[in-house]
Amino acid sequence: MPEDLATKTALVTGASSGIGLAISRSLLAAGCRVIGIARDFSKLDPTSDRFETHSQDLVDLEQSAQLIKSITGQRQIDYFIHSAGAGLFGSIEQFSLSQIDSFLKANLTSALVICRQLIPGMRQRKHGRIIFIGSESALQAGKKGALYSSAKFGMRGLAQALREDCSRDGIAVSLINPGMVDTAFFAEQDFRPGPHPSNSINSQDVADLVMHIIRSNPDMVIDEINLSPRNKSIDFS
Repeated sequence: MPEDLATKTALVTGASSGIGLAISRSLLAAGCRVIGIARDFSKLDPTSDRFETHSQDLVDLEQSAQLIKSITGQRQIDYFIHSAGAGLFGSIEQFSLSQIDSFLKANLTSALVICRQLIPGMRQRKHGRIIFIGSESALQAGKKGALYSSAKFGMRGLAQALREDCSRDGIAVSLINPGMVDTAFFAEQDFRPGPHPSNSINSQDVADLVMHIIRSNPDMVIDEINLSPRNKSIDFS
């Protein structure tokens, strides 16, 4: 039987834009309470009193851990969808130690820290879903992708390990690996998907998959889903 989402609470990172926002809106439309975390919600006008937002830079691991501790002290989290992340591409020698440290904290270590806070409660209740938004870069590394692929390969390993560790406690762990998604992710890059709609995935397509996973049989785990645009084309500026 599908779960009654009106009684559930989801924690979504990267919830102020792109994939994370699309996921949040889909959950809200289904009646779920959503706790969104992102660096900046100033440009977002929440459309539901069931959408609770927290501005937090996940690079600050201590503050992030304290925020999750505070949230879980007030309510139980049924679903955790980790969509936060950014892109940083180039040859490894281009990056400072600070850039490497901050990038890995934002794109990988923060997921470890949040799971560390959430999983004990899920284990106790024998219920929970964790969904990581990964990347096709977790499957095949590319040029100038040393940092990005390292983080995404790490997230894939995290998903696989948690799946093995937590399945007997009623916790299902899934990973979605999209190809190029038409979001603001590319605003700060020197490349982007080609202009035709078939050259990129829509963020709502990813959100629809998240909803499918959440509504699926709780005794069945959807391990990993890989998405690609029908026609791969990249524009370089």
